[in-house]
Amino acid sequence: MDAKWQKAGGLVALCLIMFVVTLDTTITNIALPDITRSFSTTLDTSNWISTVYVLFFSVLMIPMAKIADQLGRKRLMVIGLILFGIGSLACGLAKSIGMLIAMRTVQGLSGAIVTPIIVPLSVDLFGRAKANQIVGVIGAAAAVAAAAGPPIGGLLIHLWSWHEIFFVNVPIVLLTLGLVAICFHESYDTTISKSIDYIGIVLLSSGLFFVTF
Repeated sequence: MDAKWQKAGGLVALCLIMFVVTLDTTITNIALPDITRSFSTTLDTSNWISTVYVLFFSVLMIPMAKIADQLGRKRLMVIGLILFGIGSLACGLAKSIGMLIAMRTVQGLSGAIVTPIIVPLSVDLFGRAKANQIVGVIGAAAAVAAAAGPPIGGLLIHLWSWHEIFFVNVPIVLLTLGLVAICFHESYDTTISKSIDYIGIVLLSSGLFFVTF
């Protein structure tokens, strides 16, 4: 692939990843009343649909960044995107509030996998000289997604149902998977140790979990 088109496709992929992951932090809020009625549950229970996503997303980003540096960023990005797509599809098909919350956990985990890889992949593709500019563009995509979540969610619910706020992620994920496969090479952080401090990961994640919770 021509280097110009490779970089353009890579930038689109990174922006889409940040967009869809950020979108899912806000798009569900407006759907909670509909979901609560659909499953005949309480708002306290359905609130976990939003909470569990942000909780796992926040807690697992640091250890996932370390694992990606060691095992391969492109590989982890692909795994994370596949999990996010599966989690989104399963959320839309959920037949109980418990299943929906469980699948939102999968979405939170996958969001934590892909998000910290965005910056090193952008550096690898564009070089350090342009990294700040590229990260700024990606940050703008996140800001748009955060603001667009409620109106997009409201429109999807108005036209169809709350299920579509999850189904809408699937084509975005499929497009992004194709772009990642074509536009990026595998990369690692060769300056760090290859050993994984499992005890440290457990302690760090547990601490972050309780602080965030």
